Amino acid sequence: MSAESSPALLALDWGTTSLRAFLVAADGTVAEHRTAPLGILQVKDGAFAEALEEIAGPWLARHPALPILASGMIGSRQGWREAPYAEAPAGLSELARGLVAVDGRRGRRLWLVPGIATRAKGGPPDVMRGEETQMLGALAASAARDEATVFVLPGTHSKWALLEAGRIAWFATFMTGELYALLKSHSILGRPMVGEAADRASFRRGLACAADNSPAAGALLHKLFSARTLALFDELPAGGIASYLSGLLIGSELAEALPTVVARLGAAPERVTLIGEAALTELYAAALAERRIAARLAAADATARGLLAIARAAGLLI
Repeated sequence: MSAESSPALLALDWGTTSLRAFLVAADGTVAEHRTAPLGILQVKDGAFAEALEEIAGPWLARHPALPILASGMIGSRQGWREAPYAEAPAGLSELARGLVAVDGRRGRRLWLVPGIATRAKGGPPDVMRGEETQMLGALAASAARDEATVFVLPGTHSKWALLEAGRIAWFATFMTGELYALLKSHSILGRPMVGEAADRASFRRGLACAADNSPAAGALLHKLFSARTLALFDELPAGGIASYLSGLLIGSELAEALPTVVARLGAAPERVTLIGEAALTELYAAALAERRIAARLAAADATARGLLAIARAAGLLI
């Protein structure tokens, strides 16, 4: 095994519900990977050192000197130890300087990646933890490292971010996924729903409603009720309500996020980079296409590459 392909880092994507572990070579190749339901909410009594041994013990036995780096909620106040947020704009050097060390079993040291915080003038703070590593990893694998790049990370709390010269210059969070789940499961809108968001015609109708700025259409709080009334008057099939609601919420997210992106770039972006699960990124790509914005998917190994880049910037690699 060559020096470039042998393991150089044990990289951990340690979130709220799951833990993903990667053996990463110096060239960015993922030699092995494992996933376990060992997110911070599943680990009892703070037994994070034991959780690390459970998922990566055999790797550590074979490579006892391997540096260990983790990003995600493991560095939050509810995790192993809090890694204080770096202030945006921030990139690899700022994250490397903010690493926090914790000691595991057998004297093994693990480093936690800080998240990033930002605050618009006169506004409340916004934060991310884990997404910064994904974006920097995707950027490391891209040919456009010095260009301004717009990232969208759909999910429970969707993130929009602008990277300039390899640093996260701006970002904003939208509770789109969580609001969709709450409305679907705990509101009157969800009662007549049948199936998941798979009706593309109804999804596009929701996007169109979100883009309607006329006084008659109203704003989001008024538009949401249309998911009930259109079904009530048989203008929307029961199998399309979830898709309509999804389109309405995703379209509203785009309507909120894009003006700030345009203001920072001076023009609408020609394309954005999506990071997330396939089904969800497909919906966002369709929503962006309605606005004539192309979407490209980041590489699946973005997190591992991001952790490798941070480890290299911190001088941790062996």
